[in-house]
Amino acid sequence: MESIVREIELVVLDVAGTTATDDGLVVKAFTTAMEPLAPSKERLAEMIHYVNATMGQRKIDVFTVLCDGDISQANAAHDRFVEAYSNLVAEGFLAEFDGVSEFFKELRARGIGIGITTGFPRSILDFIIEDLHWGKLIDVSVAASEVAAGRPSPDMIERAMDLYNKGYGKSVSAGQVAVAGDTESDMQAGVSAGVSIIAGVLSGAGTKAQLEATGATVILDSVIELCEII
Repeated sequence: MESIVREIELVVLDVAGTTATDDGLVVKAFTTAMEPLAPSKERLAEMIHYVNATMGQRKIDVFTVLCDGDISQANAAHDRFVEAYSNLVAEGFLAEFDGVSEFFKELRARGIGIGITTGFPRSILDFIIEDLHWGKLIDVSVAASEVAAGRPSPDMIERAMDLYNKGYGKSVSAGQVAVAGDTESDMQAGVSAGVSIIAGVLSGAGTKAQLEATGATVILDSVIELCEII
């Protein structure tokens, strides 16, 4: 793979499907969350299709759409989702992709900052960081619950940059940032943020065609290949 010449100072990475396996955990937790609403088999299938189509987006936003704008119902379903997903993580169903911890260590050795972002709320993100032992390997993390708008808005990327700059006395600009993700909304967020590299990763939800159509500047089979181009 040919190197793309950039002065990258910070990488901002998605979690599920990019740095950690998903293997249907989001859909499984979603299905559990919707059970009390007793949707028909056909309606549940439609909902699951929407969940898959909106992978990477803020989960409360997804539930709000599926609950037809009923905020109370959406919040209750979201709470059940958080509990169900957290239980799956606790049971050992979530794992990092092969080589990700070593990838983080290599980036740090090269003086490149590491931020992770997710459509999950902070409660799930903290659980994932602890379970995968990433606490000492990454520099900043941003959950969708901490910004005004989830993906495809650039808010999480911009917050990661701000936290990194303030926390480490840096002045990293968008042109010095690489973003990697597996969904269309990850690519769109990268475009909106104006970052230098937008890496579409084929380990998750998006296809090569989908990721390229929504702004990927490079396509990778695995996020660890990012080291080869920065």
